[in-house]
Amino acid sequence: MIQRWEGAGRIFQVILGIIVIAGIIAAIGVGEMMAIMSGITLPRLIALTLLQLGTLYLTSTIWYLLLREKSSTITPSSVFLITMAGTFIESITPSVKLGGEAMKIYLMKKKSGLSYQELTGVAIASKIFYLVPFLLISLITIVAAFFILDLPAVVYSAFAGLLICCCLLCLLLFRTGEKERTGKDHPIIQRIRTRTDAARSFLSRSSGMAAEIVRDPKKSATLYLLAFIVWAFYPVKVYLVAYLLGFQVSPIVIIIATFTAYLVSMIPLLPGGLVTFEGTMVLVLVSGGMALPDAAAVAIMTRCITFWIPLLLSAAVTLFFIQERRSETVSSI
Repeated sequence: MIQRWEGAGRIFQVILGIIVIAGIIAAIGVGEMMAIMSGITLPRLIALTLLQLGTLYLTSTIWYLLLREKSSTITPSSVFLITMAGTFIESITPSVKLGGEAMKIYLMKKKSGLSYQELTGVAIASKIFYLVPFLLISLITIVAAFFILDLPAVVYSAFAGLLICCCLLCLLLFRTGEKERTGKDHPIIQRIRTRTDAARSFLSRSSGMAAEIVRDPKKSATLYLLAFIVWAFYPVKVYLVAYLLGFQVSPIVIIIATFTAYLVSMIPLLPGGLVTFEGTMVLVLVSGGMALPDAAAVAIMTRCITFWIPLLLSAAVTLFFIQERRSETVSSI
C-alpha cells in the first residue's frame, strides 16, 4: 500500500510539473512558442537526441571502468542499458542525482555477480567522480556570473547545499579508516551513520572500498577527466539548441545558464528538477539579454532533448528489465 502511494505521488509530481510548464507556455503564447521551436526539424531533433545518448553513454563508462576490474562478465552495453534504467528512476524521483542508484546496484548485481556491498562502494565512488567536477565547474560559473549577471539567490543556496553534501560524503569516505586506527569514529561520522550495527558495518565497508578507488591517482585522473568531458557537453547542447532556433547567444551566458539550471534542479522538489531547471535557465537567459519567449523556447526544447526523450527511452529499457525479470521468475517455477 505504501509503495502504491509513493508511486501515485511520483506520478502526481510529474503531472504537476507538466501542468506548470504548460501554464508557462500558455501565458507566453502557444502560437508564438510553437513558431519559435519549429526551427528544430526532425533530423535536427534526432541528431541532438543522439548527442544526448552519447553523453549518457560516457556517463555509463564511468561505472564500466570501475566495474571491469572486479567483474569479467560486465560489458559496456549492459552497463549503458542499466544506466538508462537508473536514469528513468532518477527522472521520476525528486533527488540530488541519487534516485537511480538503488536500481543500478540491483541490476548490476545480477549482471556482474558482485555483492551489494561492493556495488555500493562503486556507486559512492562514481558519484564522487561525477559530482566533484560539476562542483568545481559550478564554482567557476558562479564566480564568473557574479561579475556579469544577477543570479537568483536560490542558485547560491543550491551550490551551498551541494557543497555541504559533497563535504559530508568525502568526510565519510576519508574518515572511514579512523575507527580502525584509533578504535573510535569521528564525532560527525557517528551522527550520520545508521543506528543499527548491520547497516553501520555495511556502510563502513562500502565506504572503505569507495575510498580505495578514489585514492588511486591514475584511475581517479582518468575518471575525473571523463566526468569533466561529460559535463562540458551540457552547455554545448544548449548552445546548439539556441543556434538551431535562430538565436545568437553569448557562449558565456549559455554556460552560466546551463550550470546554474542544473545546480538548482538538484534541489529535491519535483522529479528530474522539473520547473526549477526551466525557470532558472529562463531567468539567466533573460538576464543575459534574451526575450522571455525566446529564453523559454530554448529552456523547454533543451529539456525535451535532455529529459523528456531520454525519459521515454529509459522507460522502454526499464520495461525490458521488468519483463526479463518476470520471464525468469516464471521459468524458475
